[in-house]
Amino acid sequence: MIRNKKRWEEFERELIEKEKVDYRKNFKIVGKLYKFAKKLGRFKASLDGIEIDIKYAKAINGIRKVNNKDL
Repeated sequence: MIRNKKRWEEFERELIEKEKVDYRKNFKIVGKLYKFAKKLGRFKASLDGIEIDIKYAKAINGIRKVNNKDL
């Protein structure tokens, strides 16, 4: 349990500032998560091709926007 919320938020902010983004690693993770979700039947087959690329781009751009607001 986190007892000092302000200290925890400061730690998170410093960690985000120091840590560099590894886009290659992140794309690998997203790809594996997608394959796993597809295997479980959570994605329909119609998401092949460019539609998947668009979904990835929207997700990544959304993450960047959230991270930039916190800094």
